Amino acid sequence: MKKFLFLFLFFLFLFTGCKKKEDKNPLPKESVKVKRGTIYLEVSATGAVKPQVGAEVKVGARISGKVERLFVTQGDKVKAGQLIAIIEHEDLQNEVDRAYANYRDALANMGKVKRVYPDKISAQKKRIEAIKTQLEQIERELKRYETLYKDGLISLTDLERMERDYKVKIAELESEKSTLSALISEYEKELERAEAQISATKNAWEEAKVKLSYAFVYAPISGVVSQVTTQQGETVVAGLNAPTFITVIDLSKLQVECYVDETDIGKIKEGQEATFTVDSYPDKIFRAKVRTIYPGAIIKNNVVFYDVVLDILDSYENILRPEMTAHVTIIAGKKENVLIVPSQAVKIDPQGNYYVMVKKGDKWEKRIVKVGWESEGKTEIISGLKEGEEVGLW
Repeated sequence: MKKFLFLFLFFLFLFTGCKKKEDKNPLPKESVKVKRGTIYLEVSATGAVKPQVGAEVKVGARISGKVERLFVTQGDKVKAGQLIAIIEHEDLQNEVDRAYANYRDALANMGKVKRVYPDKISAQKKRIEAIKTQLEQIERELKRYETLYKDGLISLTDLERMERDYKVKIAELESEKSTLSALISEYEKELERAEAQISATKNAWEEAKVKLSYAFVYAPISGVVSQVTTQQGETVVAGLNAPTFITVIDLSKLQVECYVDETDIGKIKEGQEATFTVDSYPDKIFRAKVRTIYPGAIIKNNVVFYDVVLDILDSYENILRPEMTAHVTIIAGKKENVLIVPSQAVKIDPQGNYYVMVKKGDKWEKRIVKVGWESEGKTEIISGLKEGEEVGLW
């Protein structure tokens, strides 16, 4: 009796142990057919929404002085060319007025030169014409005196006096011609000096106006004021670095910069499609495209990353803002007409082999398979299965 009870307990123990062992390795509950389809190679990365180059501008001052007026505050929308601040500029305005007065004097001097010298030259030319007329008259008289002298009607002294008058008049004519030449040369030099004075004073006036314009600070781009660093009434000192008044961001020109691990960067190419989400709108998926990969590496916690820049393809104004965290998925590859199964159908045995359970009638058969890409809950089967076979889902 004891022997029979012992055997009964022994077989009961074996049955219970087998039952528990079977429970640890349950069979699939349902099955799906192996199909052909499209699968993508996805690279996940984390980054942030950033302004594009030129979309964020720090507006500063190029002169020193007290801020008389500041017309904007944080959060205001501004347009390109809008006046945002005025710096005290009384001394600069006075300099403009002085420079303009000098320029007006130079113009007046030029007008005087152009009035006076032409009149002098004209008068000198008339004087020369008068002398020429006198000379012609003396020349005729001299010829008459020469005839009279040959006829013995006048003395040699009278002839010599007439010849002397003729030579004096010729010398006078040459002198007046020299005076005219000197006057014309002087006129040309005065014109050059007047023109140089006008140019110098005009340049000084333009420079003074430019310096005055520095007192009026305008928005270089349209956008939103993200930061105000100088308040009305404060004094700014312009040096090598211009003091910043405000920072303007154009929220219509944003991009995504994400950090891709060095193990995946070889898969990324310009023009690849991508998607991303932000924590503020987790249910909204934005489409994007890889624009460029920066060559420099970024090392964080001894891990090498590369900065990948994405263009945002969907409308995002009034939704995305700079520095929002972006969860990026880059489509690095695409395979069509490949065998795919749900990823939950693929398991790994203790030897490290991938396997699936294939349904054969009412039984299940373990099948070693070779897998490829995995994406969106689907796994590519390279070998080990055929289209139409049924695999179990765990």
